[in-house]
Amino acid sequence: MSKQQSELIQTPDYHQIQQNFLNELILSSQKKPSSLSFIRHDLPEKPLIISGIVQGIVIGGTNYILSTEKIHPDGSRKIIERKNGVLPVFATKQTFVDFMNDHLDSRADAIGINFGFQLAPAETTDGTLDGYIRAKGTKEHTFIGIDEPIGSLVKMIYKKKFHKEVLTSIANDTICLLIAGDGTETASLIAGTGFNIGFVSKDKNQTTLVNLEAGNFDKFELPPALQRIDKETKNPGYKLFEKTVSGKYLTRYFNEKIKELNLPIQSLSTSQELSELSNVDHADIAGDLARAIITRSAFLVGTIIAALYKFSGEPEQFTIVGEGSLLWDGWQYHENIKRKLTELGVSKDVINIKHIKDSSINGAIGLIAPFHKKS
Repeated sequence: MSKQQSELIQTPDYHQIQQNFLNELILSSQKKPSSLSFIRHDLPEKPLIISGIVQGIVIGGTNYILSTEKIHPDGSRKIIERKNGVLPVFATKQTFVDFMNDHLDSRADAIGINFGFQLAPAETTDGTLDGYIRAKGTKEHTFIGIDEPIGSLVKMIYKKKFHKEVLTSIANDTICLLIAGDGTETASLIAGTGFNIGFVSKDKNQTTLVNLEAGNFDKFELPPALQRIDKETKNPGYKLFEKTVSGKYLTRYFNEKIKELNLPIQSLSTSQELSELSNVDHADIAGDLARAIITRSAFLVGTIIAALYKFSGEPEQFTIVGEGSLLWDGWQYHENIKRKLTELGVSKDVINIKHIKDSSINGAIGLIAPFHKKS
């Protein structure tokens, strides 16, 4: 970040934030009060099915993805049908039921769901994962009226519509990202409309996938502009780190800053406009402010990764599956994450953030039939 850019926004104490996140991570791993969740997921040792038809469903962010695929005993698969679209606002249980009724595939023997909202694990007896919607809904998705586990609800909807049973497994998006990999990954990162991190925990030869709900991290100073934004949201005081770094809120931060600094700049309406302003062709104060805000977000995400790396014992290689428009398309975002990691003492050769094609939907189907044998 240039001197001019750093003068436009408050510079956080990155070293202190790294330590605070590490402290919260340690507390949550010990089941002590923390702003982080440490939600454990133990996957079955064997695929839930080795052949048949699986429908993968991705629900989260702005869009949905549906993919019906034929799974063969040798592990190969063939896409039968794939489509996507814009998600409705899941304000009520009926909205969710209607969505599922419209999109469930009668051909499916099993359904894997990548659910981009907070879930608390629910007990099952068939090796599947299930979960209750946890705490508050985010954005406008409040899911009012859903008291049962989501997977169980989907089974009920399916049986009522098609008059047959279906195997269903559901997990958070960070867990599905890890499943979409080849087994060498250590963590998963989502940096787009929202923000979250998950990782692989190994203890006594048992591998557990952990969802941190890292957007809830709150042990840092919230700048005045973000304090004002937080008060105007539907969930003030909640998901503070996500409101600080995610794409959904960066444009609002830009608008608050131009008012705070009394800058002669027009306010923005979309994240695409912020992205355009961050382009190097805009060598003016508006461009500097846009780049400063995006850089600050990347630096904060890099700081959290540094804390997770330290918690994980500082291995020689730390591979992260990354997803999100901000991560891959934000102005020098990936590069600035690496830059902050180096500044915090983590070698740039240790951390590898990789992109996996179709990771969201592959992770959903992987809940039923993993694509790779885990080592």
